[in-house]
Amino acid sequence: MVQEVLDAERVPRRSVAGMGVAVPSPVHPSAPGKRSPLLVPAWRDYDVQESLRSAFGLPVFVDNDANLGALSECYWGAGINGEDLAYIKLATGIGSGHIIHGDVYRGAGGTAGDISHMAVDASGPQCVYGLRGCLVTLIGPAALLERARELMGRQDKRALTVRELVEDARAGEPAARQVIDGLGHYLGIAVAGLLNLLNPAIVVLGGEISSVGDLLLDPLRASLRKRALSTSMAETRIVTSALGDRAIAVGAATLVRQAALRDRTLFPLQHIGKPA
Repeated sequence: MVQEVLDAERVPRRSVAGMGVAVPSPVHPSAPGKRSPLLVPAWRDYDVQESLRSAFGLPVFVDNDANLGALSECYWGAGINGEDLAYIKLATGIGSGHIIHGDVYRGAGGTAGDISHMAVDASGPQCVYGLRGCLVTLIGPAALLERARELMGRQDKRALTVRELVEDARAGEPAARQVIDGLGHYLGIAVAGLLNLLNPAIVVLGGEISSVGDLLLDPLRASLRKRALSTSMAETRIVTSALGDRAIAVGAATLVRQAALRDRTLFPLQHIGKPA
């Protein structure tokens, strides 16, 4: 697939400096190419970094997709003025990436920002790890779409999509609006914790469902007002991503750019230019 993209864009291999890869799971610094078999069982014995590095002979960098969404917002989006920010990804899963003093904060084992397993309802359903009431079990895409189907009374076997849910909410469909309100409520609980703990200057919401804009932001802010310190809220802007569905891919490319600027020895000389 990578080669097909290069061919389609007529990009010669020699002009590619490196490859950035975004993955929807935590990335441990000691084994960035390996995925959790619980989250990505099909990749149990697969090392995406080593595979791409061997195939293309290029430096390959792998990071969590929410971290890369945060990195793209830091360089090209809401955080370009150098402000600390949190990027919350609402897509195949729920995650957050954090920029502190201009760098992604990953934590000791690469799991910093995994808000999908933040407990927001002690009596809620169990997640894949056996934890109860995790955010992902209540507002992950599967939970949202199942809730929407129940409220809409849909009996057909065709799966409802996030795009359809977004379109229905924009059109004023009551059940879709109710689902988005619930999303804002539970997400507000999680964001309140982030504000009280880290006090970022900006919280950016990304992912397809964030495109509903104020339909999500209004219930989220209402939930926040009940839980976050007023001083935290006063200093934090909450916005949706201006980079849209490009944010994480742009962040993966930015990861390569950042690595090149920090350590040129990682890259062949022809890719970074000879000194004048």
